[in-house]
Amino acid sequence: MRRLVLLLIALAALSGCRRASEAPPKPHPILVVGIDGGEWKVVRRLWAEGKLPHLRSLADRGVTATLRTAYNSSPVIWTTIATGVTPREHGITDFVVPTPRGDVPISSDVRKVPAIWNMLTQAERRVAVLGWWGSWPAEEVNGVVVSDRALLDLERRVSPASYLPTFLEEVSRAREEPSLFGAGDEAEMRDRAIARAATTLAGQGFDLLLVYFRSPDIISHNHWKSYEPEAFDGFEPLVEDRDRVPRSYEAVDQALGRILKAGPKDLNVLVISDHGFHAARPEEVKILLDMDAVLKRLGYLDRIYTHGTPSFRQVKLLRFSKVRPAEREELRRRLADDLASVTYESGAPVFTVRDARPREIREGGDFVAVVRTEGATPALLVRGERFEGAIESLTRISGTHTRNTHGIFLAAGPDIDPDAKMEGIRVHDITPTLLFGLGLPVAESFAGKARTGLFTADFREAHPLRTIRSWGTRKSTGARTSKEDEKLLEELRALGYLQ
Repeated sequence: MRRLVLLLIALAALSGCRRASEAPPKPHPILVVGIDGGEWKVVRRLWAEGKLPHLRSLADRGVTATLRTAYNSSPVIWTTIATGVTPREHGITDFVVPTPRGDVPISSDVRKVPAIWNMLTQAERRVAVLGWWGSWPAEEVNGVVVSDRALLDLERRVSPASYLPTFLEEVSRAREEPSLFGAGDEAEMRDRAIARAATTLAGQGFDLLLVYFRSPDIISHNHWKSYEPEAFDGFEPLVEDRDRVPRSYEAVDQALGRILKAGPKDLNVLVISDHGFHAARPEEVKILLDMDAVLKRLGYLDRIYTHGTPSFRQVKLLRFSKVRPAEREELRRRLADDLASVTYESGAPVFTVRDARPREIREGGDFVAVVRTEGATPALLVRGERFEGAIESLTRISGTHTRNTHGIFLAAGPDIDPDAKMEGIRVHDITPTLLFGLGLPVAESFAGKARTGLFTADFREAHPLRTIRSWGTRKSTGARTSKEDEKLLEELRALGYLQ
């Protein structure tokens, strides 16, 4: 496939040149910064306050637009961005993949087509990929891949394997280096490490550098209420929470500035997001509650236990253990009375007990306790005494998005036309546009198109659009499991992505 692609590129180059003996100049390198959940409303408000100087500079000397999104699922959108084809074609259709052992987070093994880093490798161009969602296990490329699970103790978290010691040094440096990304939060620490590695790699001669930051999305889900309190009647945010969303954008802007300073001066730069954000009304409350811990605290666990119900499910299937049928109704009544004494610290009741429905009976439940969310607090009161052993996590999702909550697009650089009209640009157009900007052929099989008008007339004349039928396919080996799957699933559940 690589020999075929190189031949097609060579033929296309010869046919596209004004004279066969006059090869076009090599295009300038491209930096792509992906901000998960980047929202224009936040960016513009911070610009009005004199913040985000590096994003402001790109906008002043380049182009801004709304990037039209689709699909409403971050790994699906970011894979679409990286492949130029639809989810049906690339194979990533959700956050998870079903397996006989249950759902597992998506991985690069599931993808059925080349990503842009594979395309550049086929064309013998150098590429670095840092943090991109769905990039674990890290693939072999002509360059470096730091996968989205690079901070987890897993095989193939980076590629090549020889880069791992260097990356671990970068992580260590990132922990000590001043940064607006927090070091105590796992998502922010991941972005802090990605930023540190990207800063080092920026000056190492890559044709394409892809850098992805996820923490703005997570912070926006959890803290949008404090950013936009006017959307929530009567809410007064804590002082320390007011700047959580803005600070995440400032952290990305800081990282962008450091990458640009370390990289070559002739970079073409794109900053994009998969979707934007808006207030979630009503606010969603997500509780991870260990029902068996409550049953144990009330003294029932030897006779009643939670059956087949993970902590994130609000409906808890309860089952009798070694209890004679004649005794069950009275035991259930006593438990219902005792559960009624369990409240949140706000005084709101925690549980409602009801009969199991037909489907719940088929799943093995004898009866059901439903976890209520109104008035939820991180700890419970059992008969007036504080009890902290049951609630594993409590999150309030105040920021959300849909398939129509569009993202951001900024571009600037020596080959970018500052007067370009980018209205209507879609997530499907990014890979075709990047290939055109790197002087490589665009596949006719792409769902999107190369936005050639983004580039100057001189660039378009020197590098006319070339096409090939397809960049090929990739053998999908299906879902891959890892020892960190449950941890990753819990993170997705806490954000409301999984039920």
